[in-house]
Amino acid sequence: MKKIVLTSLGATLLFSACGNSSGTTSTDELREAEAAVALGDMEAAKSVASRLIGSSNLSDLPAKELARLSLVYMQIADSTDREASIAQATDLYRRAYKTNPDSASAFYSDVNPEMYSYVTMLKTLVGHIENPYNPENENFDDSIPTQLPETNDSL
Repeated sequence: MKKIVLTSLGATLLFSACGNSSGTTSTDELREAEAAVALGDMEAAKSVASRLIGSSNLSDLPAKELARLSLVYMQIADSTDREASIAQATDLYRRAYKTNPDSASAFYSDVNPEMYSYVTMLKTLVGHIENPYNPENENFDDSIPTQLPETNDSL
């Protein structure tokens, strides 16, 4: 029963978002893509996400929405066009951190548990851009001990 209610709610959201495409914003299209993923319609999700990526408004999206879109692409990668979808998701992950590192970090650390695997994969693929390694910040001790520790060979 719960699944039927969620499916009908998702379908309603999807159709209402599609019905008013002339005045839709990037946020509305992102919701439409997420609804399509929730319904399991990856082709519709991919179509909407592709429109978002192709729009000139992509550079205006806040970090949180870029991060949300990256997770949509990760979910699309599970069913279709795996390599291209993962490449797009990693690009969006980078853009989210470039736009606002604090907002992106807050979003990715507060996702639903079923999204953890996607976030972990993105972090692994992209590297640790939220805390990048800088070897110049390391303090290596260049001194070598002049005296080796004594050994006890009396056995």
